[in-house]
Amino acid sequence: MSEPENLDLNKLNLTRTYTPEELEQINKYLKVRTNFEDGRLISLPQTPIAHEAVVHEISRQLGNWNIDTCQNGVVTTSQGAFNFSTTAPRKIRAPHVAFTSADTYNSLNAKQLWTLHGRPFTPIFVAEVVNSTSDQILNEVDNRFKNDYFAMGTSVELGWLIDPKRRMICTYKKNNNEIIRNNCKWEDLDGGDTLPGFTLNISIIENIVSQECNEIEDKCPYCDKHFFQVFAMLKHIARVHIVVK
Repeated sequence: MSEPENLDLNKLNLTRTYTPEELEQINKYLKVRTNFEDGRLISLPQTPIAHEAVVHEISRQLGNWNIDTCQNGVVTTSQGAFNFSTTAPRKIRAPHVAFTSADTYNSLNAKQLWTLHGRPFTPIFVAEVVNSTSDQILNEVDNRFKNDYFAMGTSVELGWLIDPKRRMICTYKKNNNEIIRNNCKWEDLDGGDTLPGFTLNISIIENIVSQECNEIEDKCPYCDKHFFQVFAMLKHIARVHIVVK
């Protein structure tokens, strides 16, 4: 794609309305995470390491579940954008974590796979990780869930809003045309019918937030080797003692 005429990529105007072709070109060259709405750029700040560590952990657990249960879907993070507007104008959003079902992903054509054009499609699950230092931030994210992710015509069935610093969790579910929000305890989250068999292990996220590491001092049940971390012992058992036929 050639650069649109008179578009200076070094002097982008956040108040200007851009054409779809210009937005495609801007998205190619931008170095920061950005959403698009009604042809306008919405700049998103880069995040601290603890925030990104929590996002990665959620996506890691979701990715493991996707493989272990042969869902064959696709897990994306904040670089994976979707058009959450089923009618014009476009509303491009990139949730911190999202899961797109195998049926949806396998039905996409080349234009949908490799550009932000084509017929809109959306994931079935989204999660946002926030540091809600004010009610305004919470209200903004709450509105994003209700007005964007769960807008009429999207495929989103389940949403999680997680504030690890405040140990706060809100879940969103679609019940017919109504969006149900529930405030949950700081404990493991069940993926329900949308993510069957998936449970988010909150204790690992708690370790990230509190900078603690659960250590053990135990011996492998199959040999005399000692370990101080659960993961290391499980990895040893899988590699040394479990024979796949």
